[in-house]
Amino acid sequence: MKVLLIALENTLDYTVPLLEADGHSVRLLTHYKNFSLIMALPECKAYVLEQIADFAPDLVINSVTPIVLPTSSDYTYLGNNWVSARLETHKWETREKAASLGWSVPTVLEECTMDTMSPHSGITYLKAKGRNILNGAVQVPVNTVYNDAFPKGVPAYVEADLDYAVGAYCMFTIANGSYHITRIMGWSPDSAGNTKSIESDGDWTSTYTSVELTSSASAAFLAKCTAWLDYVVTLGGNYSGDIGGGITASNEVFWFEQNSRPSQYAESFTSGTIQDWIDGLSTDPTKSPPITYKTET
Repeated sequence: MKVLLIALENTLDYTVPLLEADGHSVRLLTHYKNFSLIMALPECKAYVLEQIADFAPDLVINSVTPIVLPTSSDYTYLGNNWVSARLETHKWETREKAASLGWSVPTVLEECTMDTMSPHSGITYLKAKGRNILNGAVQVPVNTVYNDAFPKGVPAYVEADLDYAVGAYCMFTIANGSYHITRIMGWSPDSAGNTKSIESDGDWTSTYTSVELTSSASAAFLAKCTAWLDYVVTLGGNYSGDIGGGITASNEVFWFEQNSRPSQYAESFTSGTIQDWIDGLSTDPTKSPPITYKTET
């Protein structure tokens, strides 16, 4: 089978040799010229469509959230639809929905545009309300603004830094109207937000340290994630993603984000096979293997 993978760099790289070992012909797309596909420039989508026409795949697995491709009778397409993609790319409306489903949310200090935020006396996080070229939050130091670094007029908001005891991620797969949680893991909050600074190269492997969640923290987080996924699964799509949150010492669970795509820097499955991975995305999400990261020992 000919398999075309579309992903961020360091995301699905580890699946290529596994697919090839199973006899598949594989092509992995991460960039158009010097542009990461996550930037979703018109040229990026045109390049992806050109590659599909050239490679003539049997299966397309698209993990670049802002590029939503049409289904086709020529190949099987696994990825987001426009609605599930917005859960990542439109952070304000997703944040508001999470709050309505019982998640606590960080304090909003101001609503502004990406180029007009005010300086604040504490660390803050600047986030576009809709899709922007960065597609993520930017950590802003005390009494600092990055207004000159961003395009004008993009609606945005500023969240206060949150004091929490432990961070948590819930990894899941959605396929054919069902979902399955593949793994929940904790991470130390120390320095973790620095990977969202404007100077960062996006590699979080040197600052995130995985930790064990207590049973009470895990139960509190799982309850919120289940309520969220009960809603998200109704939106459709066939994709893997993760939910990020912060848990306080009193087990209050705060919403951070959903990524409607697999995380970067995975290196292997903790169990299962590459065929399980394909089956999990295409037919039965309970077959989706949990992953391990390069940071783990």
